[in-house]
Amino acid sequence: MNRKTRYLLGTTLAVPALLAANVVSAQDAAAPAEADQPAATQDASTIVVTGSFIRGTSEEGVLPVDVFGVDELSQRGIDSPLEFIKTLPSVGPVLGDSNQYAAGGSQGVGSINLRSLGRERTLVLMNGQRFFPEPGDGAADTNLIPMFALQRVEVLKDGAASTYGSDAIAGVANFITRTNFEGVEVAGNWQFVDGSDDNYQASILVGKNFGSANIMVGAGYQHRSELPATERDFTQRPYEVNPSGWSPLNNPGVYLPQTATGISLAQPGIDGNLLDACNSLGGIEVPISSFQTCRYSYIPFVNLIEKEDRYQVFGQLTVDLSDTLSFRADALYSHTELPELGYSPSYPVTQSPRGPGTSSRFIVPRSNPNYQNFIDTTFGPGSLPDLASAYSVIVLWRPFGSGGNPLDPRGAGEGGAFNDAWRISGGFEKELSNNMRVNLNGLFLRSNRTAYSMDFVSDRLQRALNGLGGPNCNTLTPGTNGCQYWNPFISQSPGNAALGLNNPAYVPGSENSEELINWVRQRNGTNGFEELWTADLVVSGETQIGGMDVGYAFGGQHRQSTFVSQPINRFSDPDAYPCAVDGDRSCLDDPTDNLVPVGAFSFLGNYPSANLTQSINALFAEVKVNPTPDIELVGAVRFEDYGNPVGSTINPKFSARVQATDFLAFRGSIGTTFRGPLPGDLSPSGASFVTGINAINNEYRATDSGGNPDLDPETALTYNIGAVLSAGDLTFSVDFWTYEFEGQFADLPFQQIANAVAPGTSGTQLVDCSSPFTQYITFQGGQCTQGVTIARDIARIRTQTVNGPDVTTRGLDFTLNYQRYFGDVVFNFGANATYVLEYKFDAFEFNGLQFDNGYEASGWANYGRDPGTVSKWRGNAFASLGFEPVTLTYNVNYISGVDDNRCYNRDTGALIDPCAVTEFGGTNFGRRIGSFMQHDLLTSVELDLGGLDVTLNGGIENVFDRDPAGARLEYGYDPFIGSAIGRTFRLGTKVRF
Repeated sequence: MNRKTRYLLGTTLAVPALLAANVVSAQDAAAPAEADQPAATQDASTIVVTGSFIRGTSEEGVLPVDVFGVDELSQRGIDSPLEFIKTLPSVGPVLGDSNQYAAGGSQGVGSINLRSLGRERTLVLMNGQRFFPEPGDGAADTNLIPMFALQRVEVLKDGAASTYGSDAIAGVANFITRTNFEGVEVAGNWQFVDGSDDNYQASILVGKNFGSANIMVGAGYQHRSELPATERDFTQRPYEVNPSGWSPLNNPGVYLPQTATGISLAQPGIDGNLLDACNSLGGIEVPISSFQTCRYSYIPFVNLIEKEDRYQVFGQLTVDLSDTLSFRADALYSHTELPELGYSPSYPVTQSPRGPGTSSRFIVPRSNPNYQNFIDTTFGPGSLPDLASAYSVIVLWRPFGSGGNPLDPRGAGEGGAFNDAWRISGGFEKELSNNMRVNLNGLFLRSNRTAYSMDFVSDRLQRALNGLGGPNCNTLTPGTNGCQYWNPFISQSPGNAALGLNNPAYVPGSENSEELINWVRQRNGTNGFEELWTADLVVSGETQIGGMDVGYAFGGQHRQSTFVSQPINRFSDPDAYPCAVDGDRSCLDDPTDNLVPVGAFSFLGNYPSANLTQSINALFAEVKVNPTPDIELVGAVRFEDYGNPVGSTINPKFSARVQATDFLAFRGSIGTTFRGPLPGDLSPSGASFVTGINAINNEYRATDSGGNPDLDPETALTYNIGAVLSAGDLTFSVDFWTYEFEGQFADLPFQQIANAVAPGTSGTQLVDCSSPFTQYITFQGGQCTQGVTIARDIARIRTQTVNGPDVTTRGLDFTLNYQRYFGDVVFNFGANATYVLEYKFDAFEFNGLQFDNGYEASGWANYGRDPGTVSKWRGNAFASLGFEPVTLTYNVNYISGVDDNRCYNRDTGALIDPCAVTEFGGTNFGRRIGSFMQHDLLTSVELDLGGLDVTLNGGIENVFDRDPAGARLEYGYDPFIGSAIGRTFRLGTKVRF
């Protein structure tokens, strides 16, 4: 326990220690007639606001809690958890829009990321119990929340580990369902999105009272349509303006003809060059090293928004079993599917049976029936390659490129993601006396996710190039007895379907068969599930001690989690298919640099099986004291034990609120908070991924990750000081908040590892082979040779999870609410804003090496580094005018711009001009990613139609059809600042009877 924790623990326990001995006796004594009871006990039925187990806590009390009613959200046009979360100024980058380059492997998953501290550091609850996690990730999938059943949402913008335990470092979001609902409510919503088949949703909710019991059941369906990138012009910028999203590994590829003895017969040539295939298909011929390559943009083939369907069923039972005993239970099933994820037509080649690396990975023999046409259209009939070549080495290439994937109408690569989740929670509440109660609650949930994309099996691909491909190949004679040749050349493709371009080098009949494609190309992905069991016992009550009103709560919790992950097939399994050649295991026996366990695929890595469990026990206590009616003091402490090897942690918190005048109150809190490592964080084995590496001009390379059994819990000191001003119809609050992190979980930064061994971005700069960081790198060719090896020779980078650098972030929250009646007209105005004063990272050191210098993240894009985009200002405001039966609402959402950190020297902060260099010169595109402001105009009409209560909603979102500011990213914009959807129109209705 560090000194800060000891000090805070002593401070927090000072009041509870004095009170503990008197609580039970005072509880018995404090039972006068009801009229004489203190105000705190009269409000025993008051809801428990998120952040406290003590009843009677006000949302304007000691903690900064924002409460959002479902009616308010409806008037503001918010009909999904994602849309709600994106309006919170205290939230940083969030998932949910299915942008594959921002979401990574979490497409279709929602998140909430308070204070930009990471989605895994915000605890998400439903009815006070934990919500579905993305399996193994530690972060809740907020897209699964049944919006149609909600009553309100409470967001605590303060560390809450002393109350809720791990994962509540940044705060808590509690989604609370309706109670005592009776009747039927049917709702539907349609959003018109230009360039797509629109988005829509429908739900039904039924509630009925049966004496002392209430049953509520409902179902919902939400659909989002695919929005191709080609439907937005700002995604299609020229290579010389935005080089992101343009790859030199294409089809048409670059080939080097050689003799049987390996003598090169010409400079490498672009396939179909004599027919201008590259430019005709939308590519650009550019020099690379001593030859030309055909760069192409894969962005026209992918989507801004993926097709997504979600189905939910929710049920809830509340019943008073007696005057003093009640029971509540709820159950939720949610299914999400994204069956048609659109990827690049195929991934670039980064490894093969010849080892890792991007160049010279595959060989096409002259016996391939498509070879002669390739020679004729690339080097010409009668040329030296025509007369003497025995084969050609594929220098730079991918199986499907500018010509697209022939199995998809638009030429895109295919993938899918499917989530199934079940959650059951229930509990009893027993009134032990008028002033004391006990709650026993239990929870079980299971979250399943299957996700995959398609990649080429490198061994099968080389066999097919040699004429030994296909599921029915049963001979060693190429092209016979069911054995098929793979045509790697651009002659296989009629054209670029995404851009509507024809291929002049196309040879009808030379296409690869669907059977052969499906044999060479396989799914890469995982099946994973996470189960969680929790049991909570909480005793709470109210009493008086020495004339003071006292509220208290204490109890314990047990959590048991299981995480299981399995590769989707044997090709994704490093145990079944560790080396590049099927059946070969020599890469495990002799792991030299050039013979490493790269797995089956030519681009994607593999996923080891995992079966991990974790058992956590906790004890907690909380006391609220009102020394005077104008002063409220709250102390809380939690002990949480993770067992070996993590150990235990104690986290105290102290909060206070003082009503200085009738209109002005001050509040503050200080406490420690923590997050324990997940089982996957502790396991040395991990998955392999691919990512763009800045040092090699953002070309993709494999990164091999792993956990660390020596991880300690990450901890933080948090404090908050604020003021609340209430003057008539006006309420204004301001809060200053700070989080001081120690030992946050972080992966060794692969970008910085690459930068350390090869400073620069061109990819042709020399590698410093004496750098100690080379221990984390596998080089193409088997070794690092000083003065010869260049950055582009980096084949793989190894990383692991460690306790990373200390981090400090602080800022200000502002909230303003005003309501005024003018006769029968009501006017509402609300505004919320967050300003990030500081987000500072200390130097990243591990095992005596400094992986990164410290840096300030606030106001920067933070591409390639944590914590991602951090805008200094985020805010929203709305004004509504209600005159029965109509309500008009005007919304404004604002996110301030950031600077691209890649345009500034990391060490000196000096401007880099230009930001990036292409073969056509420099570009400063996206140096400053501008701010984004969206204006929405909404209307709501309440009607009584023959006993039916009908609400009609309509509106225009992004009224001025503002495009997002440019950023040097694949889509040409930053999805965490601007929106790509553009102006949309919304219609909806809700019928209650």
